[in-house]
Amino acid sequence: MNTNRFYLYATLGMLLFFCLITLLAAPYFIRSSAITLLDSSITASVQKAHQLAELSNHAISNELGKDDLADRIQKSIENTDQQDSFVSIFDWSGKNICYPDITQVGREAPSTTNVSVGDEALNATQLYDILFKQSKENAPSAEIVYLQSVQDLDWIIACYINANNIGEKMQELKRYFYTLFLIIGLLMWLFLLIAVRLISSYYERQLALKTTRFEDGVLNLSKLNDSLENYQKQLFEQQSNGPSEIEPIKEEEEISSESGNTKQRILTYVRNELLPIATNDIAYIYVENTITYVVRKDGKRSTSNDSLDQIYTSLNEKSFFRVNRQIIVAISAIDKITKFGNSKLKIEVHPVSEIDIFIGKNKAASFKQWLDL
Repeated sequence: MNTNRFYLYATLGMLLFFCLITLLAAPYFIRSSAITLLDSSITASVQKAHQLAELSNHAISNELGKDDLADRIQKSIENTDQQDSFVSIFDWSGKNICYPDITQVGREAPSTTNVSVGDEALNATQLYDILFKQSKENAPSAEIVYLQSVQDLDWIIACYINANNIGEKMQELKRYFYTLFLIIGLLMWLFLLIAVRLISSYYERQLALKTTRFEDGVLNLSKLNDSLENYQKQLFEQQSNGPSEIEPIKEEEEISSESGNTKQRILTYVRNELLPIATNDIAYIYVENTITYVVRKDGKRSTSNDSLDQIYTSLNEKSFFRVNRQIIVAISAIDKITKFGNSKLKIEVHPVSEIDIFIGKNKAASFKQWLDL
């Protein structure tokens, strides 16, 4: 696969994954932060209401006039409606006595169905649902979260939460969180891209190394098969040439025969019959279940009472090779050499062997040298 395309797909996958995480996680963090902000604002406004109620009770007990008290409270809360939370006072008839916006004094106080006098304040989760889950057209600019009555007076202190201020802060929180997620996403994308690049470079190097080794193995096998073919061709030419060219071979065979190292034929058995086989007719010899089998070039098989060690010492080493402890192969019977695993060679012979013929790593060097003889 093209590496550039791989990097592109990996990058797009990481971006899509992070965008999905952002879409799922950002609203949760924003909501949690908003609820925390609302909770602190509600707590602050309730404390203001309690303090104002206590001060009003204290002033009335000190015989301060109701109108003078209302004027003082009006001055103290004037223009506080621009804060996150503020308080106002209205009487039992529902008219504003004190309000941060002085133009609202004497008007009807806003009605609310969310709280009653003396009830606990709205919790932050309820207020969040009221303020931010309504349509913008129906969303209130301020919401009453708590009502506190004043002893010995027909006054009710209302605690408000400024929805506009909270909304602006929520927008700031959203921008902050999305900017934070964007920065984290870019950093993660850069880190993962570098990690993918390093990992892919490592595997590319490993793949290139394996390819080089494979090519070397193919080249070596090609050389082995060429050597095998050349050697088989030389033997065939020597056997098919006239007596003048065979005489040197015969002289070598006579010398080796006199030394007792090689034999022209070996004795085998077919059932109870003795069958001598010329060594030139042997394709391979192998041992299975402690029985030594001799396979001729025509595919016929017989057995021998001798071990592989005894037979191998009597064969011409130029024509036969001891592949492993189980089998001896004639050069003329080898059909193909292939690579098997990391260091083994597999030999295919004709006629086809009933057992697989493998050359281990330790024998491979001597086998190559034998083919080059």
